[in-house]
This record gives sequence, structure tokens and C-alpha cells, in this order.
Amino acid sequence: MKLEMETKQTQQPKMNVSLQQALQLLQLSAVELKEYIEKEALENPWIDLKEPSFSSSRPDTDMTDTPLFEKNQHPDLYEDLQMQTAFLDVSEEKKEIIRYFILALNEKGYLVDPLEHLADACNTPISKAEDCLHHLQSLEPAGIGARTVEECLLIQARRFFPGDKALSLLISKYLQEAAEEQRDTLCSTLSLTSRDLDRRLERLRTLHPKPGLTTGTTGADYIIPDLYIRKQGETYTVVLNKQVIPQLELNEDYKKIMKQYKETSSFLKEKRRTFQWLKRSIEQRQWTLLAIANEIIQQQPTLAIKGICSLEPLTRKEIAESLEIHESTVSRAVRNKVVETPNGTYYMEEFFPSRTKNGTSSAVIKNRIHELVKHEDPAYPLSDQKLKKLLACESLYASRRTVAKYRATLEILSSEKR
Repeated sequence: MKLEMETKQTQQPKMNVSLQQALQLLQLSAVELKEYIEKEALENPWIDLKEPSFSSSRPDTDMTDTPLFEKNQHPDLYEDLQMQTAFLDVSEEKKEIIRYFILALNEKGYLVDPLEHLADACNTPISKAEDCLHHLQSLEPAGIGARTVEECLLIQARRFFPGDKALSLLISKYLQEAAEEQRDTLCSTLSLTSRDLDRRLERLRTLHPKPGLTTGTTGADYIIPDLYIRKQGETYTVVLNKQVIPQLELNEDYKKIMKQYKETSSFLKEKRRTFQWLKRSIEQRQWTLLAIANEIIQQQPTLAIKGICSLEPLTRKEIAESLEIHESTVSRAVRNKVVETPNGTYYMEEFFPSRTKNGTSSAVIKNRIHELVKHEDPAYPLSDQKLKKLLACESLYASRRTVAKYRATLEILSSEKR
């Protein structure tokens, strides 16, 4: 018998603990990062925190107090999903990929990055990425890891109401009609009696379109801007909010302790490496945030003057290519970040309006819908079809379905309910 040794080279996802933690830091807001640093300081004797000076860290001298505004946050979502992943009956390689996907979820529980890009980042075939996504979508809360509202509700419907094909069909093809309560159309299309339709609509109402918000801390949290956009002369500049995040300094006392007590040397060396990694990661996070924000200002020059209603279509990929970084890095960096501008305070994710089929910015159309409804005759509210025609008169083209979708995003009721 002849034995032969064969060397085979394969690509495996390299997602070590340090890289996972660095990605986690990137998507934390300023307040969340402050809490993370304070927790690390309790466990690491090398970390000496220097609280920032409120007065010295102001972007300029004529600003009013930093505004606080309310936002429901659920910081336990990612930790909870990571814990569930540990119990999945899959290989460690797939668990690493799933953990990477978890970091790509937004706070509502949606996978915002294209799966192809995530597969590329993990150096894994798209078929394996799809399998890992399937396992992620099997976790709790139901609907997690979806890429669209329809997919999110379908995942929940199939889990909670298995065998209800009519409900699945309603969600996948007639969700807008259900939202507008077009009962005759739904009964005819789905071949349902009025009573059967009521049962499906009642089941649909039990599903949650934002499953990520059902996990973690409930109630209101108050956060402050991560960045400021300020006018300096004829230009606008981006400034980090340094009032929140404490500075990390090395506690020099432990150098003597490490020399005097050899038995603690190994422990202190490891903690010092952690300190150095944390300091570098925070500096990298700050640089990335500033670079992305400055690039957005360059590509959206009307943002600071007119606000988000004036923005042109822009993608995270375009920003990533300009900065020569990965698109997923941009997605994580802008997540949950708040920017105060001379025209208002916004989430960075709002700076990326999509492009309609006709090339028009979704932000412009949404703003116009808001204005049209605001000034409509209360006795004759504008239907989605009428809004579509009025927009077309202004060379803003969108289908009735798109108008209905944007109206719902703006939390404007249908004309029948206004």
C-alpha cells in the first residue's frame, strides 16, 4: 500500500475575536462606545480614563447645549444572537460566518449589506453564504436576518402559521393591497371568503416588521450626536463629538508592579495588549467616521444648507470606492450614528437616498409627498394615484406602489383614513 500526502490550499474566513470586536466598535454610537470603554476599564488595570472637558471639546463657541433626543435602542440584540449561534448544529467555520452576518444587521434586525458582498468579505462561496443566512434566519426573534419587509414577515408566517399558503401568498405578492385593505381585490385574487380574509389579516397583524426592536432593553434612551457639521468661512467641516468618549491613558503604576511581582507578569502583559488594541481600534473608528462624513459632504453639498430633502441618490458603495474601503465598513460605520447639521439633526443612514427607476432621488420624492399632503384639502385628501400624477407634473416620476411605500415610510395614513 502506497501512502501519499497531498497539500490542499483553501480559503477560509478569517474572523478572529479581535476583528469581530473591532467591527462591533465601529457600529457603536458614541454613548454605546463610552459604556463599552467604561466596562473594559473595570476589567483592565492598565486603562486609566480621562473624562473629556465639556467646554474644551465644543466644535465652536456659539453652540447651544448638545441636544438630547429620544431613540428606542436595543443593545442586547447582537449579544443575544451571538449566544444563540453557539448552540447551532453547524461547523465552527459556518458559525464564524454567521457571527459576521450578525454584525451586519441593523438595529431592526435586517441584513442591509448585499449577501454577495458579505460572502466576498468572508472569502466564502455564495452557496455557503446562503446556507449560513438560512441558519441565521432560524434564530430568535423570528424574522431576524431578513433583507426586505416581505421576507421578514414570510419567515414569521411560515414559523407561526405553517401550512397557511394563503397568508404566505398575501405577504409575498399583495402586501400593499393588504395595507390599503383592498378587500374585494384580495378576496378575488386569493380565492378567499370575507371571513377567511379577516383571519389572514388578523394573523398578519400579529407579525412584527422590525423584529430586532423586540429584543433587548425597552423604553427610551437619550443619545447625543456623534458628529457635528459646522460652517467655517465658506465651507463646511465635520467635527467629532469629543464630549462623550473618555480618553484612554496608560496607568504607569502597573509597570512597577509587573517588575516586582513576576507571577502577575503574564496577566498584565495580556491586559496591556488589550489596552493597546482598544486604543488603536477607537482611533481607527474615529478616523473612519470622519472620513466617511467628509466624503458625504463632498458628494452631497446641499446637505448642510437644505437638509436631507435636497439629497441626490447616493450609495454606500460609492462612498466606499471613493475612500478605497469595503462597502460593509461604510454600512457599519453609519449605523446608529447621529449627525447635527445647521439644518437639523439626522441619522447618517438618511444621507443615502435610493434612486428610483427614473433616476430621481427618493429623498426628493418623499419630501414632495410630505409637502403635498401637508397642504391638501382635508375634505378631499390626495390618493396615492393623485399624488403620482402631481409628482409627474413636476417631473418626479414614481409608480403608485412606490408612492404608497414612501407615504407609509413617512407614517402618513392612506387617503381613506386621513
